Amino acid sequence: MTGLTRRQGLLAAGAGLLGAGAAGAQPARRELWDNSAGVRLRGAVIAQRRVYPEIDGPQFLGPGPVGAPVTDASLARLSASGANLVVLSVPAPAREEPPFAVDHDIEQHLHGLVRQCGRHGLFVVIGFRSGPGRSEFTFHRDQAGSWFPADYIDESVWQSREAQDGWQAMWRRTAARFRRYPNLAGYLLMVEPNANLVARGPDGNDLDIWDADRLAGHVSGTPADWSALASRLARAVREEDPDTPILVSPDGYAATGFAGLLDMNATTGLVLAVHDYAPRAYTHQNRGAGVGFNPLLADFAQPATGPWMLGEFGVSRWAPDADLFLESRIAAAEAAGAAWSVFRWDSGWRVYENAENRFNPLYGDDPHAALPDVDSRLMGSLSRAWSANILRPAPLLRR
Repeated sequence: MTGLTRRQGLLAAGAGLLGAGAAGAQPARRELWDNSAGVRLRGAVIAQRRVYPEIDGPQFLGPGPVGAPVTDASLARLSASGANLVVLSVPAPAREEPPFAVDHDIEQHLHGLVRQCGRHGLFVVIGFRSGPGRSEFTFHRDQAGSWFPADYIDESVWQSREAQDGWQAMWRRTAARFRRYPNLAGYLLMVEPNANLVARGPDGNDLDIWDADRLAGHVSGTPADWSALASRLARAVREEDPDTPILVSPDGYAATGFAGLLDMNATTGLVLAVHDYAPRAYTHQNRGAGVGFNPLLADFAQPATGPWMLGEFGVSRWAPDADLFLESRIAAAEAAGAAWSVFRWDSGWRVYENAENRFNPLYGDDPHAALPDVDSRLMGSLSRAWSANILRPAPLLRR
């Protein structure tokens, strides 16, 4: 806190924000997400999941309950590159199976991760990708039976009111215990809701509906109605924390086309968080596919009104002109005054990153890179955009 008296530092920490070199309070948390004021948060997603020793062994995701471990060196590099935001896409601190008890190990891990980001001058959004009745493997359904048993997939949250009660209790506890962190910028209720695909249809198979109006007609009044559940969770958070913004993603894995189903007036301080990976044949191409970048297909359907953020976007790092794709997505968000976070940032845990780095910009555009590339063009594009950041969270007074 160079240049600040202790009293000024306490005031700034109470406000939760400091500008670069500033000597007083900066915008309140909700103002960070005001599209009309311009972009104030630019950063990256850090994704983690529960460790399954029987699948992961002792090294792949590290020795803790959640992996891969995030190193201080990795966060220092992210901050030094200009980013000021980390979206923590992490498992919730509750068991996935009944009776959905608090998972104290994961809760302590999350406390440590939020503090760790704060020490490096990074705001955080806490977002839960798994929780009661929802396992990480919902994101890997097409790989069931390969590297994990198919019965590890749990999507019962879309059939179980009890599991949804578990999400409500979990969010109440999280808001009550994390609201005072000065670097907390928001809560993301669920990472990529996907009831439209995985909830059970009338025939007992996957619902698999990709039209918003048709989906609404099928799920209204059922546990598969994400809009109703999201409103319930948002109100529960707001009862525990009156100030921190609440980010809500649409169904369809956070697709803009489903945003109209959400009640963005369910409580105060809601922010729409959309994800975009279109065209998927380009962004998710395999090594050697050679699918070219088409600027005419680079735009995405933006929400009509704010506040909103581009919570995830990314591209296979070896895709032709991947750096130009990133720049096009960033330019669109900047023009709309929308905060943004690229998927995904390097954890620093090399055992994992050297094997799983499709979306890791540090590894550059060489499909066969086995180590970070100091000359990565993708990092050049991101660093130039992140350098526009001027806000940093107030430092932690106690560690």
